[in-house]
Amino acid sequence: MTLRRLRQLVWAPAVMMTAGACLATQQDLRVVQGDVVAVRDEFRRLQSAERTRDSLRAVSLDSALAQIALLLRATNDTVRGISTTVIRLRGDVREDLQNVRAQLIAIQELTGQSQRRIQELRADLESDAIEKSTAPIAGAPIGRDTARAPAPATPGPAQLYQMGQDQLRRGSGASARSAFSALLAQYPRSDLAADALYGMAEAFTAEGNAAAADSAYGQVVARYSNSDRAPTALYKRATALRVAGKGDSARELYRQIIQRYPRSEAAVLSEQFVGSPQRP
Repeated sequence: MTLRRLRQLVWAPAVMMTAGACLATQQDLRVVQGDVVAVRDEFRRLQSAERTRDSLRAVSLDSALAQIALLLRATNDTVRGISTTVIRLRGDVREDLQNVRAQLIAIQELTGQSQRRIQELRADLESDAIEKSTAPIAGAPIGRDTARAPAPATPGPAQLYQMGQDQLRRGSGASARSAFSALLAQYPRSDLAADALYGMAEAFTAEGNAAAADSAYGQVVARYSNSDRAPTALYKRATALRVAGKGDSARELYRQIIQRYPRSEAAVLSEQFVGSPQRP
């Protein structure tokens, strides 16, 4: 029963009573009054039920809103947690890369020390061989011809390379280049030829002659492309160009290093300047 219908029922008896007041008996009046009370009670019950439904709807809406707020709060906490994790991972990756580069530098230094020691031993062996070849034969009669000292022997490639390295460490670029140049002229097929040409480039760099150094590094790559010095020479050229502000030219050389010498240490160092392409 709707509220509108109840209102009609409430007012209908009053109208009838007014219209037929003269004909209504006392018993009829009591019946009508009872109906009016019943209708009013029903009306109050419906009003109470309506208010209860409104209250329940309000409670349900508040509960839904509270759940939504909790979900939003949990989502925000999750997003913040993910952001913190990503930032932490970026920091860890950056730190790992720095550690890898530091280890590469340490390995390069150790490798350089080992190679230096090997070259020193080779130079000592060549020196001993020369001394033996120039020493007089024991027990030979000493005469005018035999007493004459033999012509000094020419230094070997290891000796010349060692001489160049010693002069380079002393800061004498011209003397270092002279020794390296002699090695290249006298022993062009030596396994130290690439090292000697690289040493000449290093001497030019120490003297501040960037153009001559770049040319010498380029010759290392052109003449000894399969040597261990080639990727390092390319890296030195690229770094010099980058420092000089020629970024595009430097990046091109870094790409060449990664493409031509993907497993070299120079390729690992070059990736930071051209991105991180997938390596074979």
